[in-house]
Amino acid sequence: MKRSGGDDADVGPDLARLWSVTAHVVTPTTIVAALMVYFGSVRTNTFFSSLGVDQSLLGLSIQDYALRSVASTIEPLAMVLLAVLVALPAHALLVRRMAARPAVMRRFVIVLDVFGFAAVVVGVLGLAGWVELKVRGPVAPISLGLGVLALGYGASLRALAHPRPPGYAEPAGVRAVRRAIFVALLALLLLWSVAGYAQLRGLAAVEQLRRGPGLLPGVVIYAPNRLYLEGPGVTESRLPDETAEFHYRYAGLRLLIRANQRYFLLPACWATASQSRAIALHDDPSIRLEFFHVTTPPACP
Repeated sequence: MKRSGGDDADVGPDLARLWSVTAHVVTPTTIVAALMVYFGSVRTNTFFSSLGVDQSLLGLSIQDYALRSVASTIEPLAMVLLAVLVALPAHALLVRRMAARPAVMRRFVIVLDVFGFAAVVVGVLGLAGWVELKVRGPVAPISLGLGVLALGYGASLRALAHPRPPGYAEPAGVRAVRRAIFVALLALLLLWSVAGYAQLRGLAAVEQLRRGPGLLPGVVIYAPNRLYLEGPGVTESRLPDETAEFHYRYAGLRLLIRANQRYFLLPACWATASQSRAIALHDDPSIRLEFFHVTTPPACP
């Protein structure tokens, strides 16, 4: 029995040493950078796939993904940090007020347990597809996260209200493992929720482009040979001067992005057409591109 108790007592310091080594190997800066790249790739993939462009064609760098994730990452993480700052003093005030009212504490813990169990059930049913959650957003992981948080907080308050007998001591290793699993589960659900939020931001960006045709710069292309650029709103003109360097002019195009030594273009009327193709044009010095700010919407059918 002494050997077993000693082994349990050694687990806590071992886990602490493991966490210390992990913190030195994986720094917070590395974690934040990896998260920004991940969220940026989710948002970028959702955005361009909705426009018919596969993300692998763009050849974006890690820096590009990180910069595109700022809006998708800063807002939800700022809300989480703000919630933590509010929750810490609120928890201290709650414990002080309810210490003298054990009946109120018990009822509050019961409410937390009921809410947590219901939220976990809703999240599990939503993930399994047994219940259709008609809400646009990562409802299932958010519901799971709130449920797990409520159950864990309820268990913590129950332990404060009903401390264990003086002769009972929970093994430090078991307590450390349980807390580590709880924190890891909350972190995983938080990442899952923010990734879903980044996907929604990508879809919202596409809808914003549909409503605002002036958000993308206009493009006029001059080429020495015919390029056969087609699409709703795209016009091809044969230039009259046969001695000029350029013989064809293409208008009615919008610049989506320049990446991987190519220009990705959209027809001017892509938002109103039932089927519209994105155009990938190599950055060739033999052609000339002119860009302009769109002030009036195109005359689309």
